[in-house]
Amino acid sequence: MSYDLAVYTSRSASIEELRTLIAQASGLAMEEGSGRSLTVVRGVRRRYSFTIDGPDAVEAEDVPEDVGALVLGARFLYSISVEGTTESEIPHATRFARRLAEALDGASSNQQSGEVWSRSRSRVIQKPERHTRVEVLHLQWFCLRDELKPNPASAFFDTARQILPESLPRRFGEYEPFQGKLAIDGSEGFFRAWEESILSLHTSGTVPCLGGHLSAGPSALRPDAFWSLSLDFLAEPIKDARWQVAVRNLFTTLADQLPAFYASAGVTAGNIWTGRSIWVDGATEWEIYPKSRQGWTGLPPVPTWWTWLGHPYEQYFPFLPADRISPTARGVLFESSSEPSGPSQLPHLSEWLPADLFSKFAQNPHSVRPAPLVRAVTIPTALRERDG
Repeated sequence: MSYDLAVYTSRSASIEELRTLIAQASGLAMEEGSGRSLTVVRGVRRRYSFTIDGPDAVEAEDVPEDVGALVLGARFLYSISVEGTTESEIPHATRFARRLAEALDGASSNQQSGEVWSRSRSRVIQKPERHTRVEVLHLQWFCLRDELKPNPASAFFDTARQILPESLPRRFGEYEPFQGKLAIDGSEGFFRAWEESILSLHTSGTVPCLGGHLSAGPSALRPDAFWSLSLDFLAEPIKDARWQVAVRNLFTTLADQLPAFYASAGVTAGNIWTGRSIWVDGATEWEIYPKSRQGWTGLPPVPTWWTWLGHPYEQYFPFLPADRISPTARGVLFESSSEPSGPSQLPHLSEWLPADLFSKFAQNPHSVRPAPLVRAVTIPTALRERDG
């Protein structure tokens, strides 16, 4: 017989930390183990109690959804087992698993019953004061419609559920107030709403995700060659490394899976937080939208925090600085800085890429938002051929 518990944590513990945690439990002691396996004994006779294996590194997709919903940035797995017929030791193993989860900001999962226990507050966000101005992080993905996965709404939903549940479409619709509710309509209701949308399907998320949009699908009223997806986040929480890792994982995974040809993550300042959503006024910075009715306008004229490039920009990958890029399955991620920052604080990609790949601001005497752009001199052929 083996009674098994899994503890998912955001950091690993040293041997001394484990020894201290074990000693804090009455009657338990740690025997010296070999490698990554430790034996815990109990009582004066040092009777076998349970075994601790790990930590093993885990990817986001390896973390169970019920654990991921409670713990942000779970990266390590400890396996705790009661071997043999010593059922009397199960309560001791269970209590220690919870103690370990609490100490390492994680969660304990009972592999027999499926029960998950956690006191982690890693996913709790302190909201800004109402009517204050805040920075917003805008994620955008741009795709060629004829190269999309058969159901990009499903790809978005499944990726969000696994990596960052806060970005799931809690509510959705083509106009406000949104009529679709995930809690009532489920994922099938969301997919159906996207398939029936004729313009764009808009979503509301859970803080720090504010929501986003998906371009219409098969029922689009005026479909063009391009399709896009966006998500907005309060920027301040993303300065926490755990949130940043999760958002980056979501960003690159969707860029690869959709697939996109270009994706960006940019920060704007001066957004007004109402307590539930964001409003803008004349003092708000607006994000750049690098597509017009005529087609793709080129890489944007202002720096963005993250830039992801895929086909047909691969010929320019070698131009980018090696210490700022990370290859992904279908492209490359360029990171301008270590935390979310506005354009004025970032280097421009034109320091490394040819200037003729970038659009420019057009004259805008009436302050139209988003700002109109003059098309880049050089547009990759695969994008130019799909204009308007």
